[in-house]
Amino acid sequence: MYIPKRYGQSRINNCPFCGKISITKNKQGVPVCLEHKTENLNNLKCVCGEYLDIFEGKWGPYFRCMNCGNINFKKGLEMNPQIKNRVNSEQSNGGSTDNSNGKGNQDSSKRQEKAPRKEITVTSDQIDYMY
Repeated sequence: MYIPKRYGQSRINNCPFCGKISITKNKQGVPVCLEHKTENLNNLKCVCGEYLDIFEGKWGPYFRCMNCGNINFKKGLEMNPQIKNRVNSEQSNGGSTDNSNGKGNQDSSKRQEKAPRKEITVTSDQIDYMY
């Protein structure tokens, strides 16, 4: 089945720190959201153990390793999961957990009280009756 491309959906850049849609670029040329405009990607390592250098090319940012060569930007970020963990830990330490409406604790307790989901096996004879 052929699905045509739509304008503006062929490439969507996400912020490497939080995953939101990126709007601007930082000093290194990495597309980031407005909250992380001053953040830099430092001390990123390749699988082989060498440090990755950030470059910006015709099709966007990419990494270069001295041993492995050029590495896709997305793959380079996947090799270094500590970037998102570092930002998430900073937000959890600096963010307030106080809810002004007081319903936050009740909602979380309701989620925990739900019974685990039950697995149901449907045969081909029964599928006509299910829908």
